[in-house]
Amino acid sequence: MITWMQRHKKYLVVTIWISTIAFVGAGFVGWGAYDLNKDRAASVAKVGHRSISVQEFQSAYANHFALYNNLLGGKLTQEQAEQMGLDKIVMQNLINQSLMLNYADEIGLLATKEDVKERLVNTPNFQNNGTFSKELYYSILKANRINPSDYEKSLEKEILYAKLEKAFKLPATQKEIELFTSAFFMEDRLSIASVTLEPNEVNVNEEQIKTYWDAHKSNYLTKKSYLIDLITIASSDAKVDPKELEEFYAQEKHNYTHQDGKLMSFDEARDALLKDFKLKGDKKTALETYLAFKKGETNATETKTIYDDDAAFPVDKIQTAAKDEVLKPFIVDNRYVVAKVKEIKFPEPMPYELAKKEAAKNLLDELKSAALEKKAQARLDTFNGTDIGFVSRDSVKSIAGLNEAKSTEFLSHVFDNTAKKGYQVIDGKAIVYEILEQKLLNNDKAKQYVSMISENVAQAKQTDLNQNLIKKLATIYPIEQYYKGK
Repeated sequence: MITWMQRHKKYLVVTIWISTIAFVGAGFVGWGAYDLNKDRAASVAKVGHRSISVQEFQSAYANHFALYNNLLGGKLTQEQAEQMGLDKIVMQNLINQSLMLNYADEIGLLATKEDVKERLVNTPNFQNNGTFSKELYYSILKANRINPSDYEKSLEKEILYAKLEKAFKLPATQKEIELFTSAFFMEDRLSIASVTLEPNEVNVNEEQIKTYWDAHKSNYLTKKSYLIDLITIASSDAKVDPKELEEFYAQEKHNYTHQDGKLMSFDEARDALLKDFKLKGDKKTALETYLAFKKGETNATETKTIYDDDAAFPVDKIQTAAKDEVLKPFIVDNRYVVAKVKEIKFPEPMPYELAKKEAAKNLLDELKSAALEKKAQARLDTFNGTDIGFVSRDSVKSIAGLNEAKSTEFLSHVFDNTAKKGYQVIDGKAIVYEILEQKLLNNDKAKQYVSMISENVAQAKQTDLNQNLIKKLATIYPIEQYYKGK
């Protein structure tokens, strides 16, 4: 997972170049070492005349974490984020933004109060029936613990950057569109053949497995776990006053939306409202229990071991906790829970017997892959395959019995390599191929995708311009970084 994130981080960061404060309830703390000298305490860095506040850093970190976590199906842990250096990625991104904003200031670009006002009144989340609601605006910010002035400052930066980007916007030329179309939609006429292994062609024995495990012990670790004491607060069984529930809906309805972003009606949101209203009532009891537990005036009702990848438990609540720390109440299965971290067990090498099964599989996979490559390489010298006609990067067809996703992976390999002949080991077999003929420009596809190609050309040019401009600006505006990282 970490390898995947490292490989893709340079592309993903571009997607959140400038972003307003996100409405994410991420309480990230413990950001590393700071230079807390006088007025530096409120900032993580200063670029030119612009400071980067601790709050900006925390918000940007939360946005980046949420993006990666979403891409990985909610499985990203704080520990994994640290391993990939997410805080350093965020810091560099904020410094780059500030360099660009310094330049915008220097050439006289401004984000006026009217610009900010226009952006606010046209934000759907702040509208009731299509009209901006000041009450809803302040309510949403308050619910997310965001100061309105901080939010509006973040909007100013976003608007200013958008103006700078517009000033440097480089349209795609016809020649560039043709070149990109050739690159995207080049067609190869392929001859292919599948190379497979016989069922028992590759085997492993006990001695090989043990030797392999001994050389790769660090890859077979136990999961990080936490032994915690728990108190689960029983849900209130008191009847809910319908009027109070309607008042609760009026205050919180911005939290109840359909997938398309439209607000739910009271009846549509009723079940979720009842759950949240009861939780709101239980919060006082949960806080009282937390204080009593912290003072040692009440005992835990359950002791449980939680693993770092436990999807049924909000592990992020305990990952940053210290041993013997009592955590503030949080919600598990629609009930408040108070927890104390009794013990933290860090990953350690598994004994051979526990790692044997996984090690045997990994060794067998490696040996099979090597054997397939050897057979595929030998097949290349006397290759005679089946002509499957012309294909392109976006071809939707099964190749050599592969499913659509694996076929796409194979085609990406073909078009990313320059050799006329080659092979790829994929899905338990090697696909050997030879390019018989090429077509550089497909005029039909050029017309069909002209808009998409133009956008890609413009984005590539903009990215190249930004990168070179940032390198230059870094030599002009002094950078002071107070955040030292983890």
